[in-house]
Amino acid sequence: MRITPLDIRKQPFRKVMWGFDPDEVNSFLEMVAGEFEALIKHNNEIATEAKSGSEKLETYQKIEKVLNQTLITAQKATDDARVNAQREADLIIKDSHIRAASFEDESRRRVHDLHNELLILKSQRDSFFSRFKSLLANQLLLLDTLSDDVKSLDSNESKKGVKPPVQETLAEIDAGIGISAPDDSVV
Repeated sequence: MRITPLDIRKQPFRKVMWGFDPDEVNSFLEMVAGEFEALIKHNNEIATEAKSGSEKLETYQKIEKVLNQTLITAQKATDDARVNAQREADLIIKDSHIRAASFEDESRRRVHDLHNELLILKSQRDSFFSRFKSLLANQLLLLDTLSDDVKSLDSNESKKGVKPPVQETLAEIDAGIGISAPDDSVV
């Protein structure tokens, strides 16, 4: 059973003959009731503060829990980001190696193709020079032959006074390519 200040103030006592002074007892009871009332008030204030502190503690514990979860989530996200960045870096490096190898292969193939083209062009050049030399040699032989024929005809015709037909033909060829005909008087 709880005792309240009102219980203390209203507590009845029996009267006996040789007992305590009722005014003194009442005065003491009033003082005890006042102190008891102050203690109850103080106790209520402490209980209110304790309840408020308990509520704040729960709030802080919830905040701490949320912060811990956030920290764990952030740590996990950081770890995941680091792992993903490493994977991406590895993929970029692998891709660059593949591209470099591809460029290297393409360059080697291109160099090989250009080398082959160069060999073909050299072969064509050598063939052209060979054919051109042969053509020039044949033309020189033909000119020598014609020249010999012209000289022999000239010598035969000059004896007869007739202009050789080969010389007329040579004069026409020379006129066609822009060379003036030789002077008959020089011959």
